[in-house]
Amino acid sequence: MIKAVAQPKDEVSVLVVEDDADDYEFLEATLKGCCKKASIQWVQDGEQAVDYLFHKGEYQDETRYPVPDLVFLDIRLPKKNGLEVAKIIKEDPRLKKLPTIMLTTSSSSADVQNAYENGANSYLKKPEGSQEMEQFKKAICLFWSPIVLYP
Repeated sequence: MIKAVAQPKDEVSVLVVEDDADDYEFLEATLKGCCKKASIQWVQDGEQAVDYLFHKGEYQDETRYPVPDLVFLDIRLPKKNGLEVAKIIKEDPRLKKLPTIMLTTSSSSADVQNAYENGANSYLKKPEGSQEMEQFKKAICLFWSPIVLYP
């Protein structure tokens, strides 16, 4: 049985796996606008993401690189793509309940299907234009709403 967290944490740890600096900066600003106490870590490829999540290589310090409460994961990443990383997350007993949100420019039904089949909890299309940017910001902020409960 999954027990939902009734009291929000003082600080939410977020891992953003994104190879594009502009996309990361937009997401970081959005996250900070929604949750003032978000600790945001950024890695730029799938291998770094796996190393971070399993505390390997430069990410061995668990205090400096905590297991995140939430992962934003681009699909098209160098070295290991986001679908591979999502599958690794969901196959690990320690990480399988970690909320994983796929981010992509693709609205292909095959990509959406593959993301959910590989363990994504949500699939968000990166915004194009000001109207989509506002909708995207609202969607991201919903993840910090008191009505959304996590395991």
